[in-house]
Amino acid sequence: MEEVKRFLKHISFLEGLGGKAVLGGKAFILFLPLLFAACSSDESAESTNGENNGIASDATTSGHFFLDVASDDGTEYIMQATSVTDGDLNIKSNIKELPTSPYTWVFKNSYAVGMSYQQQYPGVGYCVKLVDESKPFEQIGTFQVSDRFTTYGFVDKLFVTGISGQTKGNRSDISIFDFWTPDDNGVRLLRSKSMTTNGLAGEGQQATFSGIIDNGDGTFLTAMIKSDHKDDGSDAQGGSIGNVKYPDSCWIVKMDTALNVKAVYGDNRISYACGQFRSQTLNSIYKVDDGTVYVFSNSYEANSTLPAGALRIKKGANGFDPDYYFDIQTELSGYKFRRVWPITGSKFLLELYDEKTATSTGAARHYAIIDMETKTHTDITGLPDKLNITSGQTTGDIPMVHNGKIFIPITVRGGYAALYNVDPATGVATKGIAITGAATIRSAGYLE
Repeated sequence: MEEVKRFLKHISFLEGLGGKAVLGGKAFILFLPLLFAACSSDESAESTNGENNGIASDATTSGHFFLDVASDDGTEYIMQATSVTDGDLNIKSNIKELPTSPYTWVFKNSYAVGMSYQQQYPGVGYCVKLVDESKPFEQIGTFQVSDRFTTYGFVDKLFVTGISGQTKGNRSDISIFDFWTPDDNGVRLLRSKSMTTNGLAGEGQQATFSGIIDNGDGTFLTAMIKSDHKDDGSDAQGGSIGNVKYPDSCWIVKMDTALNVKAVYGDNRISYACGQFRSQTLNSIYKVDDGTVYVFSNSYEANSTLPAGALRIKKGANGFDPDYYFDIQTELSGYKFRRVWPITGSKFLLELYDEKTATSTGAARHYAIIDMETKTHTDITGLPDKLNITSGQTTGDIPMVHNGKIFIPITVRGGYAALYNVDPATGVATKGIAITGAATIRSAGYLE
């Protein structure tokens, strides 16, 4: 019965966005669409079990910290907190029950933008804004984007979404980038641009793009994964990486927001720069404080002969640094990483697979801090035993970095979700806040 209720709630929400769900005929898919229109009239206040408009009467409604938490049945809530180190919370003290699940969040200044992949249904999204730290987050609203997307990021003030491997006519190598302008009234689609990628990738292969790094001059960098076409024909959904014929190569493309390709950088010291979970691509390129861009490969591709490692592009350089290469897998005693996040300076947080052989659904439940300048690592200690951790088995539970500290969401078997505070200098983790009733903390962020 609970699944039926959640299904009906989802369909009702999609209808409010103008979306459609086809039960008897052919369904269509949208990847991770986004949001920002004004809140609809069906969000009028209601009072049920001590809640008003999804806000508990005893809700914590102040602070800069944003938390997306989920209960055992998968229902997600936005929570707001003044601290993530002291004072446990309760899932009933929520700002808003989200209309569906699960969400992935991007934080930009005062905005939190969430995106939810809904399999055969249109993807949906949600947005809130911090206006005053003493007040609840302002609910900006919802929106959806007609193009599916597998990568996203900000270029200056534009929010950019991208999808590859799209089919049109007799071509199945089309990539589409949508450029959005968010503000307090919603999000407008400024323009949608497409490009063909066979010629760009070479060898008759398509390009799948992963990651968007703003160069600060109207151009951006994105990693390119060269592969055979995943789908052909009019029914192709696109977006997925096909058979990789050349797994021992890494490619970065520099282009502007009109999709004019400015440069293509290639190197054969690492494999392609993209983490994966099932068909989902995970960003593996990041810019640090001094402008250096680090390009990570977890050597996920089974046919690659190269270890997981990293290269770099120095600020202002027109290509990879020929003198820099880091064999991360050897430094980690043979373990590979699934995801990577910048901390501060040249330090990064790595989420390591439980096993030394990476798989599309393999659990990743232990962590290390890697220093890209000294090419050393520090194991994170003080966390529960990885075999007792129930989080870290999908792509939720995304850590937060704030004021030079790392906060990792951890849920142990039979317990509630908590944030562990990690000192990057020592790798020692201590337990911070726990959230009663939360099966997982899917994401955490700090809004300014």
